[in-house]
Amino acid sequence: MGTDLRVTRRPAPPGVCRLALAGQVDMETSDALAEALGGALLEEPAPELLTVDCAALDFCGSAGLNELLRARQTALAAGIGFRLASPSPQVVRLLEVTEADTVFEIELTDPCRFEGTVC
Repeated sequence: MGTDLRVTRRPAPPGVCRLALAGQVDMETSDALAEALGGALLEEPAPELLTVDCAALDFCGSAGLNELLRARQTALAAGIGFRLASPSPQVVRLLEVTEADTVFEIELTDPCRFEGTVC
């Protein structure tokens, strides 16, 4: 895989931190993802909700999924909501295959992306 991961902050309502991921999360870039997620969770004041926009994420491997799961655990332990938004088709597939779609709160712009959704 490549080393191309971009994490940007997007405008969000008060109390919400919205990070947008673009590119690829693999073994080479998972540390950068962990750093960005950790930084967002440690902000002062802490957000009430961390939303991770995955619309432009071309690839997410197991290392990326592990970082998202770890950040979700950290957020929940701190009383912070954690949501994935607009997962790309590859991320949707990863979440379904690993059954992580049952763990994450997911904000969909296209609800027909998930297999179990009736459209």
